[in-house]
Amino acid sequence: MRNYTPYENRSQDFFADSAPAHADFPDVHDLYSVIESMHDNVVIVNKMGVTIWVSSCFERTYGIPKDSIIGRTTYDMEAEGFFSPSVASLVLQSKQTVTIVEDNQLGGRNIVTGVPIYDKAGDVEWVISYTVDSRYFLKLNNEYEKLNEALDGSQLVISPDPSSWGVVAISPAMQRVLEYVSKVTLVDTNVLITGESGVGKNVISRLIHKQSDRSDGPLMEINCAGIPANLLESELFGYEAGAFTGACRQGKVGRIELANGGTLVLDEIGELPLELQAKLLQVIQEKKLTKLGGTRAINVDFRLIAATNQNLRSLVDKKRFRSDLFFRLNVLHLNIPPLRDRTEDILPLANNVLEESNGKYSTNKYFSPEVIDALQMYSWPGNVRELRNVVERLVIISEQLIITEDDLPSHIQDGAFLERENKLPLKNALYELEKKLVARAYKKHKTTVATAKALGISQPSAARKISKFCK
Repeated sequence: MRNYTPYENRSQDFFADSAPAHADFPDVHDLYSVIESMHDNVVIVNKMGVTIWVSSCFERTYGIPKDSIIGRTTYDMEAEGFFSPSVASLVLQSKQTVTIVEDNQLGGRNIVTGVPIYDKAGDVEWVISYTVDSRYFLKLNNEYEKLNEALDGSQLVISPDPSSWGVVAISPAMQRVLEYVSKVTLVDTNVLITGESGVGKNVISRLIHKQSDRSDGPLMEINCAGIPANLLESELFGYEAGAFTGACRQGKVGRIELANGGTLVLDEIGELPLELQAKLLQVIQEKKLTKLGGTRAINVDFRLIAATNQNLRSLVDKKRFRSDLFFRLNVLHLNIPPLRDRTEDILPLANNVLEESNGKYSTNKYFSPEVIDALQMYSWPGNVRELRNVVERLVIISEQLIITEDDLPSHIQDGAFLERENKLPLKNALYELEKKLVARAYKKHKTTVATAKALGISQPSAARKISKFCK
């Protein structure tokens, strides 16, 4: 790494040299205040590529204290992976204004513009760059769509970026899912969505509804596993007044009838009792239903989306699911892969939840590089639902601005550790395992004697290992 003399005073020179001679022009400290108040992160680099000044939000954007990078070159920071590519180096090479999409070490993507400031000879003397988090544009886009809806009363338009609907599709597997969704929305037939618990089946079903010709109609959702079997029939089909003891005096409209003109989503369809499966099949075939205690058939027009984490073919073989209903549901089949099979989506999903949680709890926290590694290494058996819960918990419990590995639940630390060590030679894996166990025991017990007792080794051995791994 190249070493440079700190440039604490050079930023003063820059503002002093660049300010026009005008009595009303703000002084240097006023200019600092103006820049610090901006939403964008601002960096000033000299012609040698040395960073001479950064705004306070640099740490939030890149996870690096601003004082630690003053005097360092943009070339070194790019080489160390803090950001890539370096807009300042591109400006110094081209001598022109450059705008790029930049990746940073926190897993974020930023839109960065670098502007050259020329000396009297026409050479680049300084580069001023400003960074805008790409997620900020998504917020603006969402607000723009809401404004359009308020102005003309039209239905909210689907954003080109599916992340605005809770769908992240960086991985090829999820991109194929969204491609299939775009085809499914063109036809008005039944859809069966399968996938493990927590993968986002309900999110995809809502996306299908919003992009279909029925988007102006109602979206009715019901979890077949979340309602007792004796109440599920009345929830689905409704009942007439006086149909049974305890019924509402005026009767009740069922979810199927409420979905008329729109979409009915039956989650956990595999839990639907056999007797209700027969009634549902009749409604699907005839587009008519009869309420409990009623005799009059009611015409209904809805699109059915069924979702399950079970193998319906296996349930059919076990006589727990009607084969005729299965074939009626399985016209279009969409399977959502688990999170462990689309690891490219983990960090973008985590960053989305982090941003939501920061807004919800009025914080501005971010992940350390170790946490990013752990999140990407963990297998996520609970899929997206587990990821959302973990990230929100981290925002709540972490006491510092930066979320560290110590804030992670122990099962995620251990799961990520095992995944990482599975890729190492045995000798290295044993070394890392010993280091982790000693560090964890010493952090918990504080003394060499207590650590030795917890690890089942002598106090001198514990002292040597603590000195080796923890100092």
